[in-house]
Amino acid sequence: MSNVKIRKPATWLLVAALAVFSLAAVACADTSADEKIASNDDTPAIGAPSGVIGNISSGGSQGSSTGSSQAITPDYDSSLIEPYPIGAPVGYGQSSVFNSSFGTTNTGIWVTGQGTIEIPADVAQVSIGVESRETTVSAARQKAADAMESVLDAIKDNGVSEDDIVTTNFNIYPQTIWVEVSDSLGRHSEPRITGYTVSNTVQVTVRDIDNLSPVVDTAASAGGDLIRINSIQFTVDDSSAYGEVIRQHAAADALAKADVYARAMGVTLGPLVYLTEISSSVPMSYGAPMAEMTAMDGAFKSTPISSGDVNLSVNIQAVFAIGG
Repeated sequence: MSNVKIRKPATWLLVAALAVFSLAAVACADTSADEKIASNDDTPAIGAPSGVIGNISSGGSQGSSTGSSQAITPDYDSSLIEPYPIGAPVGYGQSSVFNSSFGTTNTGIWVTGQGTIEIPADVAQVSIGVESRETTVSAARQKAADAMESVLDAIKDNGVSEDDIVTTNFNIYPQTIWVEVSDSLGRHSEPRITGYTVSNTVQVTVRDIDNLSPVVDTAASAGGDLIRINSIQFTVDDSSAYGEVIRQHAAADALAKADVYARAMGVTLGPLVYLTEISSSVPMSYGAPMAEMTAMDGAFKSTPISSGDVNLSVNIQAVFAIGG
């Protein structure tokens, strides 16, 4: 009998403990379900853009009243998430500002215009140089310096200002030949320096065309065998004086071309919407390169030089609207 009395309290305690554990398990399951529901509410819908936070109604913008049909999208244009229709034209969905600017640069009548005039040259630019070859650098440099000094003095004596004489090139470089040698590497060729060349070139601006021949002749005589007359170019002293006339010709040329295209296509020429100057140049009238000249004893004829005309041109591009 004593054993039965002792086991009854142990049985009731075991039953009570099992009941407590069961209640705790049920409570934990409810809490997990609530947390899972809350977590699912914060998850963006599949396909929504990154950064979209909130609830999206399963019924769409016109669905049932349950749930919210608006998503919180900070700094995001909700209209951009609309699907792109299959077969829609390029530029679908873009802002009207972009479309208008895009159309402006790709519509209208595009033409180029050119204005050109010919005027007599009044300035000549002559490239004059001396070239000396000696076995040493010092000897070649000294000989070239003496020759250039004589040339410059002769040029200045013919009325050319010192400001119109500019050095454009000065070089010292070795003269080499290739020789056959035999050494530990076998037979091969290698360069050998035999001397040095010194060249000095100046650009002389002659503002009196009638004085060009005497300048060239006296420079050639002063330089002797070392003289080099490289080229003669003709231009105008002040081309800006003709700029307005040339540009008017270019504008008239562009307008005439646009009008021809408009009438040919059966449309009305609209107003000018764009114009840019492509180039504005003053091409040089190049004289043929002159041969090296050598001073001769006694009198000799003056070198005949013809300046000719210089072409001044301006090119523009213009765009006209299509009126109808």
